[in-house]
Amino acid sequence: MTPDIKKMLEKNRQNSQSNGFVFTASIRGSIKSVSSSFSRAVESPGFNKGVDDPRQKVVFHTLRHTYADWLVMSGVDLYTVQKLMGHSTIAMTERYSYPAPNHLKKAVGMFVAALK
Repeated sequence: MTPDIKKMLEKNRQNSQSNGFVFTASIRGSIKSVSSSFSRAVESPGFNKGVDDPRQKVVFHTLRHTYADWLVMSGVDLYTVQKLMGHSTIAMTERYSYPAPNHLKKAVGMFVAALK
């Protein structure tokens, strides 16, 4: 968690009756489903337009995969990504992070540079 996000959440906690939850339903408790706001945010730019395979559609859970991918592509090791994601095994973390092909090329380039 970044310091700015931590500060924002602490401020939110002080100013609300959240009962410890970050996001709450209109009735006391945690949210059980994602609001239509996310669907509108995905539909507006046409992210899922023409995508027939449900595995390729942008859904709320896509955010977790993107977070893991961006961490790995930024050079964060898988063990750290595992801890940040809350995964119990490294195998689960590996399922979440798919480095882009150019990231693999960059890694080989770094290895070649280290040999020189």
